[in-house]
Amino acid sequence: MALTVLRNTLFGLGGRLMVKALAFAFSVWVVRRLGQEAFGHYATALAYVAAFAVLSDWGLAPYLVREIARDRRRGEAMLMDAMALRFLLSLGTIGLILGMAWWHQQPPFLMGGIALAALTLVLYAAQGPLEAALQGIRRLDLVSAAGVLQQLLFVGLGTAALVLGWGFYGLIGASLVGLTAALLLTAWAVRSLGLFHLQRPEWSVWPSLLRVGLPFGLIGLAVNLSYKVDTILLSLWWPAGVVGWYNAAYNLIFSIAMISNAVNVALYPSMASLTDPEALAAVIRRSVGYLWMLSIPFAVGGWMLGDRLIPALYGPSFLPSVPAFRILIGVVPFMFLSEYLGYVILVRNQEWLVARSLILSTTFNIAANLMLIPRYGLMAAAWITLLTEILLVGQYGLLLRLWRGIPMGLLGKPALAAGIMGLTLWAARGLPLPTLLILGAFAYGLALWGLRALGSAEWDLLRGIFRRSPITGEVG
Repeated sequence: MALTVLRNTLFGLGGRLMVKALAFAFSVWVVRRLGQEAFGHYATALAYVAAFAVLSDWGLAPYLVREIARDRRRGEAMLMDAMALRFLLSLGTIGLILGMAWWHQQPPFLMGGIALAALTLVLYAAQGPLEAALQGIRRLDLVSAAGVLQQLLFVGLGTAALVLGWGFYGLIGASLVGLTAALLLTAWAVRSLGLFHLQRPEWSVWPSLLRVGLPFGLIGLAVNLSYKVDTILLSLWWPAGVVGWYNAAYNLIFSIAMISNAVNVALYPSMASLTDPEALAAVIRRSVGYLWMLSIPFAVGGWMLGDRLIPALYGPSFLPSVPAFRILIGVVPFMFLSEYLGYVILVRNQEWLVARSLILSTTFNIAANLMLIPRYGLMAAAWITLLTEILLVGQYGLLLRLWRGIPMGLLGKPALAAGIMGLTLWAARGLPLPTLLILGAFAYGLALWGLRALGSAEWDLLRGIFRRSPITGEVG
């Protein structure tokens, strides 16, 4: 099980690492090219679509992944119905998004950008279920290939659009072309593997799909709202430049979260296939430790170097992003853990508990943002984002009773190593930024080794990645 997860993670990360680095560099260039005001408009258009996009999915994608991982034939039978149902839901969601933007009295040029970005929902009506089928059978190499193609086209065409002066409309158009190409590749892969056959939708099963997808849909809606409602509210009370400053900092957080997402996408179908509770508990304990070990140095290093990193990436006009970034970087460890722990509860068929936790934390997020953003702007948004993630992880920890099964050393040693790294960076703060980044990584790794945070089990696991052996409790 652990080797399958690591191999899938390596496919998810390794297959996309170079293109993600290219995409990150492109996103930095986009911010610099557009400037804070135009980038604020672009971020606002995407936020409206992302906040409500899950209504076009209704939670069917994660449900399909789980069901196909457990019973391939049963899952395959649902694909055509899921695609047809999602198409109709996407049309309704587009109407809702445009109605919401009109009610907020967004200017016409921004309404056009929102409408163009909303077209992605129609494409995802097919892409989402097909990608879920590949994830369910753990063909993350094919999912990765489609993602690579999409990113390459987006970067290439987006660069041309900005050079030609097409602004953020051109960026959204490039995104649509990249998504279309990824859809075609995914459809070919699914057909080649015999996972999908054209057939008439069975309308009679739609009510049951809506019913089983509802908790997953509520989960997705709560997550998207908690991540995007702050941008929407900032656009209503503050200038576009402030929205740009906030999202420039936030984009760095989501770039780091790519690591967590690759790990969790690999873990979810593998955990869903486990039948042995003890094996699942062992995976949970080790995974929480690994995610914490990966994430805590980003939080400490980002806080220490934020005032150097932001102007180096985006230019001096984005210096007002620094205070918000130093708060938002603290979200990273909790974001790594919250996504994973949510998946843990899902594989236990307790999706309503995840939905309840997310609804509570998102209700806090929306209420606090409504009260504080009009007066305090992006700093309020940053603090509320951090507190929302802490609240969510706390709820998951109580539900799973994590304090009973995870040794404190598993969390304490990486935290201490990150502290040593932070002191090293502070002592060497006069050095150039690239040197500090390398020095920080070296200091953290050396501190982990000195504290013996990596035990023999971890080294054996790494040595055995490509020598696959069955793990008790794994099926399929």
